[in-house]
Amino acid sequence: MTTVTVQPGVFLHVLPSQQFATTRILVNFTRQHDATSLGGRVLASNMLETASKKYPSQTALARALSELYGASFGTDVLKTGALHTLRLRMTLVHDSFAPDSESLLVDGFAFIREMMCAPLGDAEQGFDPTVFERQREISLDEIAGLQEEKPFYAARQAINAYFDDPVQALPAYGTVDLLKKVTPKEAWDAWFDTMQHDRVDIIVLGDVDVATVTQAVQQLPLTGRAIVGNPYYEQPEKDAVKQVVELDKVNQARLILAYQLHIAQTDRFQGFVFNALFGGLAVSRLFMNVRESAGLAYSVYSDYNPYTGLLMVEAGVDHAKLGEAEQRIDAELTRLQTELVADDELAMIKRLMKADYVTSLDQPGRITERLQNQELIGYHTTAEEWLAAVESVTAQQVQQVANAVKKQLHYELVGGTQND
Repeated sequence: MTTVTVQPGVFLHVLPSQQFATTRILVNFTRQHDATSLGGRVLASNMLETASKKYPSQTALARALSELYGASFGTDVLKTGALHTLRLRMTLVHDSFAPDSESLLVDGFAFIREMMCAPLGDAEQGFDPTVFERQREISLDEIAGLQEEKPFYAARQAINAYFDDPVQALPAYGTVDLLKKVTPKEAWDAWFDTMQHDRVDIIVLGDVDVATVTQAVQQLPLTGRAIVGNPYYEQPEKDAVKQVVELDKVNQARLILAYQLHIAQTDRFQGFVFNALFGGLAVSRLFMNVRESAGLAYSVYSDYNPYTGLLMVEAGVDHAKLGEAEQRIDAELTRLQTELVADDELAMIKRLMKADYVTSLDQPGRITERLQNQELIGYHTTAEEWLAAVESVTAQQVQQVANAVKKQLHYELVGGTQND
């Protein structure tokens, strides 16, 4: 990999590779996650994906992408711990498949510049109001659809209940209340503020020449900026477990247990192995003993966020088995805290983790995502180092991590109404 500082706070990361027939481009704008700019950033992202002055309709945009030999272009918003990223992404076929183009890569960056710098609208009024309102309604409909998915809804409610700081609980895509308040002018201003002040990481993966990519990136109007940002958030530990019970029309109860797990960043692989063993894999303790052997859950798994120290266990459970399921989950954690994991079980978990990682090396999306995360946290790990770090985790270290886990929240979504 080659990293070039294009401007202060603007970084280009080139991963030359002949492994893929396509070139993947990501332009990541990252800042501290906050409620003030979030709604505008989300709706600006939607507008940038939809149209520009040169391509004022989706038909015109689709025609332009077709002329770039079927290139794809889109935007995303995502969180890395306490950081929020607005991303532009493009995938192009290799120049060898585009004989009529002098450089499809250069043409692709010219397209990105057009979408970035000349959105549909103007500085006085903001984004085109008709298209903007349509995009807002689409976003609100998507959020409403997510709310109807009870496992997702329960997880969001549990996260809201867990975090003391409501900003940390905000999803990357915002909330209904935030999106409803944003005007076309506010979203426009949010985007140009993003272009001027956010940390920028441009990632290019494919069979490319570093000098050519660097020259193309220098055509983007990105000036130097002072950047600050911390992906980590540490919440004070509570002595008592917070209890939340919510009633809804559900056939299957949702049980979510939230734990605090703060370990040093240098020990993060110990946390990854612990989570895989506890509930992160289909051969984990929770899956095998709570779901398969005891039959206490339709689904059960754990997820660990190393940036916020939040470990969550989510389970779909019969209403009558909620108490028993939680007791069994507690028992599995206690067993990891008091008994060393057997060598063969630990070896199996490591083998599966490494197999998944090696598989990811054939997936451009996962390669670029991993690089972006490493840039934001400041730790760079090669494939060899990653595999070796997993292999080096001991049963004693897994036990130490287990003993650092502290339950903070019990949340359940159960059938019924508030008047029952």
